[in-house]
Amino acid sequence: MVVGGWLVAGFCAFSIAAAAGAARPAAAGSCPHFGRPALAADPRPHALRVFAIQFEQQPAEMLTAASFSHAIDCAMRIEVAPYLAQGRPNLVVFDEDLGLQTLAIGPRGAGARALLRHGVSSCRGQAFPCATLATLSALDTGYATPLKYLALPFPALRGQLGRAFVAATDVFVRVFMATMATEARRYGVYVIASNTQAPFRLTRDPRVVAALRDPSTPGVHSVYLPTAGRAYDQTFIWGPGVIHPSAPAPLANLLASNRKVPLTSFEQALGFAAGPGRGPAARANLRPFAIPGTGAHVGFATSLPAFAYGSARRGHECDSVAATYVRCLDRLGANVLIQADANDGQWSGPDGSDAAERWQPLSWMGSAWRAVTDPTVHFTYAVNPMLVGNLSDTPFDGQSSILQRGRRGNGCHYAGDGSFVPGEDDPALRGYSGAKPQFLALAPWTVPDAPRASLRSVGAALAAGTDAYHYVQTAVIADLPFPADRGRQGCVVAGR
Repeated sequence: MVVGGWLVAGFCAFSIAAAAGAARPAAAGSCPHFGRPALAADPRPHALRVFAIQFEQQPAEMLTAASFSHAIDCAMRIEVAPYLAQGRPNLVVFDEDLGLQTLAIGPRGAGARALLRHGVSSCRGQAFPCATLATLSALDTGYATPLKYLALPFPALRGQLGRAFVAATDVFVRVFMATMATEARRYGVYVIASNTQAPFRLTRDPRVVAALRDPSTPGVHSVYLPTAGRAYDQTFIWGPGVIHPSAPAPLANLLASNRKVPLTSFEQALGFAAGPGRGPAARANLRPFAIPGTGAHVGFATSLPAFAYGSARRGHECDSVAATYVRCLDRLGANVLIQADANDGQWSGPDGSDAAERWQPLSWMGSAWRAVTDPTVHFTYAVNPMLVGNLSDTPFDGQSSILQRGRRGNGCHYAGDGSFVPGEDDPALRGYSGAKPQFLALAPWTVPDAPRASLRSVGAALAAGTDAYHYVQTAVIADLPFPADRGRQGCVVAGR
């Protein structure tokens, strides 16, 4: 059957208890540090309360499935549960690539965890992607048995740099998806989270089980088998209650999903597949999801698609969504843009796509902030949670935010965006600098705002993994009523 755009078959015997067990509540007092969340409250009836979680990845610490579920439940218990709205829906939005960490769990991920923890000696002094490639190689070694089995139905898999993302399908579904599904039901909320994985089906074929199961789970008698030889960057939404009672636990409350298009050059190099770019399939992939009991119609624009405006004649916004993704979402009626993000670069560094811009926070204004200021689209709100933390020699950084169209009053800005810097900034982005009242809630950066030269030195230290500075793990929260109140409280900044 089709669930949220995924082909899923073989709903035979499956241990619901085993999947739910991957998301046991975290033990009291054992959670990492989280900053004080920012709450931009406007508690009118039917106002959706949204939580954007700025999550720090720790793949080297993901020893087992319980390690991942513990980390997620810590975020839910500390940053979400005390602030839940009563009597109206709550939506918790995690970042892009949240499930990536589960690649490293169990004995198959031990080699990669060791490299992530201790570094790659042969890569000392060498720039990206030396350590990243070494980590991918360690994952290929760990997943050698699944890769050997999958090479027969998917011979092209051998040539893919990111083939481990297909080999780990069972782990992704059994751990990442099961955890998020369970957390949504446990706390009675909607949950959005992303991962890069292949489409799949459930099977009890003993040969497949032997090839794909985690070696540390000998009692497992069914596995999730990839039905394609390429992985898609997917954003999922789970609901607070079961809607597919005959489905396995990870899918029982799955409401919808979206496949990312277009892809970054790095994702293309890894061999990932893009979502559909044209026709009915493309429009179905972008179709907004309405949150019952609210006026919110959420549309997914995972990272790069949130920058893809392009130009199109009225009525043709969805003809080629890779070029006009944001305009298609607007045409389809989305009024809340969800930009789950994993920005692979130093926040204090240059932009990866604009060669004329040397300061990424300024170019970043061309995504979520533009969505609520550009007069040619009509989004009322934008929600942009960002992943932080280093992965081998790839730093991930940013400042999570929730924004509103048309708000008046005090303004705020990303680090280093207080003023335009002639000779350094792209002249086309001059209007992106300065304090902006559209920010409802904003996560701080690692240090308070300062001259860019000082911020760059902090960013370099973060990327190098020194102990001098630390990424901020926190949450930004806001109520999203319709119609929006232009005079409401805003620019609430979370704590470090």
